[in-house]
Amino acid sequence: MIRLRHFVLPVLVLAAAVALRVWAIEPSHIGHACDPAPWSGWCAARTALIMAFRFEEIGWAALSAGVAATILRHRWLGQLALALGLAGLILYSYEPAVVGVLLGTLVIFRPRLGRLPPGAPAEGGIASSESP
Repeated sequence: MIRLRHFVLPVLVLAAAVALRVWAIEPSHIGHACDPAPWSGWCAARTALIMAFRFEEIGWAALSAGVAATILRHRWLGQLALALGLAGLILYSYEPAVVGVLLGTLVIFRPRLGRLPPGAPAEGGIASSESP
């Protein structure tokens, strides 16, 4: 059963990614302040985050978590893939992040193994109908 708690981590990570993009990455005055010494003080964290955009590390982490979640069918991995994917979409890692979001969401919404919906056929795959 899908619960709201499955989306708490992804929403928190999405909010953090939006805050980082709006308040730490895009403002030009912060970029100009960090130009003389990009690896000193708080500018080091900003520079490290910007360097992560270079090879789309956040998106590739989302894709890796999504593939692992699909194979292992763990909802917590699906949540991680969805959270990293949403952060990757906001933080410039579009291509691999969108696949991570898709895979993570599919794992979260997929019914757990061993639980069949009402009216689903039992083992064997095809429901048998009795003929008169």
